[in-house]
Amino acid sequence: MCGIFCSIRGKSSDDVACELHGTLKTLLHNRGPDVQHTLAIDNLLLAGNVLWQQGATPQQQPIVNEHLVLLFNGDLYNLGAEKEATQSDSTWLMEQLIKCHTEDKLLSLFRRLEGPYCLMLYNSLEKVLYFCRDALGRNSLIIEREELQSQSQSIRLLSTSCHLQQTAAMELPPLGLYKLQMNVLQSCVLHPWQELNEEKTQQLQQLDVAMGWRTNVTCPIAPEWLSSTSSSTVSRSYDLYALVAAAADLQQQQLYEHLLSLEPLQQTLQEFATLLQQSVAQRVQQTAPVCGSCIHLDKCEHAKICVLFSGGIDCSILALLADRFVPPNEPIELINVAFERVATAAATSPGDELLWQVPDRQTAEQSHRELQRLCPHRQWQLLEVNVSREELQQQLKDHIHRLIYPLQTVLDECLGSAFWFAANAKANGGQSHARVALLGSGADELFGGYTRHRNAHRRGGNEALQLELERDWQRIPARNLARDDRVIADCGKTARAPFIEERVAQFVRSLTPQQRCCYTLPEGVGDKLLLRLYGYSLGLRDAVLLKKRAIQFGSRIADKRQQANQISEYLCLDKLQI
Repeated sequence: MCGIFCSIRGKSSDDVACELHGTLKTLLHNRGPDVQHTLAIDNLLLAGNVLWQQGATPQQQPIVNEHLVLLFNGDLYNLGAEKEATQSDSTWLMEQLIKCHTEDKLLSLFRRLEGPYCLMLYNSLEKVLYFCRDALGRNSLIIEREELQSQSQSIRLLSTSCHLQQTAAMELPPLGLYKLQMNVLQSCVLHPWQELNEEKTQQLQQLDVAMGWRTNVTCPIAPEWLSSTSSSTVSRSYDLYALVAAAADLQQQQLYEHLLSLEPLQQTLQEFATLLQQSVAQRVQQTAPVCGSCIHLDKCEHAKICVLFSGGIDCSILALLADRFVPPNEPIELINVAFERVATAAATSPGDELLWQVPDRQTAEQSHRELQRLCPHRQWQLLEVNVSREELQQQLKDHIHRLIYPLQTVLDECLGSAFWFAANAKANGGQSHARVALLGSGADELFGGYTRHRNAHRRGGNEALQLELERDWQRIPARNLARDDRVIADCGKTARAPFIEERVAQFVRSLTPQQRCCYTLPEGVGDKLLLRLYGYSLGLRDAVLLKKRAIQFGSRIADKRQQANQISEYLCLDKLQI
């Protein structure tokens, strides 16, 4: 994970160095505490702040090779033998980029990249800047435009930012590879990942208005995995509704065991298991051999991996799979966060344990016991983070609001704060050392875990549910992922979401709704039924029957007197003191 920054001035004579003010330097350094470097070239200032996760040693950025300058933040997966195990992704990518002598070859390279990333690539010969976020928008990249007193403008691209007056800012829509000529900042070219639908066209129009330019859209890059058609040759002709109806007299545990005995489901789950295990393995194994505290030492016995842990089915499965790939002598952290209830904040002392027994704390402790039963030789470190209302409000005012920027709603405030306190992880059980945080994000969108999915099925059956699932999946890049990346990376951790992986997603999306979930069964059973069956096959018994609960309610951070889409009083500050 890195904090990357690029500032473009309309005139090369302007002083671009003043763009990196103190507050912004600190925010970028938090994301990349291991190596920092800046480079001024033409009318650009580029800065890289690296959190070491790949390669034998940390790789300084920006990387310069002949006329190309690269800033890269992310992880590339599924490269096979193309990349040496000791080579960082950014080094490998630069080697490939220097071979791309035409734009067609460049687009062909991007067509086969998989993984969460964003990047900026400057060609000093052609005076062209390319920039993008991956098609699923998993890593943050903010774009800003500031009008200058010299009647020129500054355009900034950066991993994280903070509010300044007279600045237009938004999360860069992850629509494709953008191309900007340095001498013509009034127009932009977009090579889209896929054909733009109505919602993505609106995002592009918003970008044009904010940046004061016009974007010309070319032919799609069209990565193969973006298709909802899987390359699998396994026959998957089953209908969960029919199978459940035929076993109506069975209890829940008997029903799960019956369904798991059926060959079509066995084949589907086996293929899914292979893909998800590969996704988890890559995200667990591709990390530095030492934690942040031991970076200058030869040996580290601390945890390198943590799971943001509510105890639900998604994170419990990830914890079980991580156990298979983390060295047996290393602990795995399970981080759970609880917030002081609004109603009891003034009436209860912080030392009262009942104060922190919020729903997610109770399920986390329950699922922690399951993990201990299933993997007794693993050292599971349950870190219970307790946050008072006073501490929440202070951190929001002093720091967290900068990380959530440019988003402004109460929901962004709640979710962003919950993830920040979890990733920061100052708990009664000790301080977190992990540099990788596994998240269960994406499972609900893929497997039908939200109440709106059940309601869609109630209104219009599987056809309406298919539309709702597809709408949710298409919205994933524009929803929470960039914000979550900003708040978690601020704590020196890389957020990795194994469910939001190209091949996992392509396979699950190739299944019909009735092959993923069954809403004739109650909540906590029929929603995400296929995933629950997989969890049951791994040995989970309690976690597979837990109802979906949003983190803002499970951790009790949400104030029910507020609406989720209201503007937060902490996120609409007119100006930060920097």
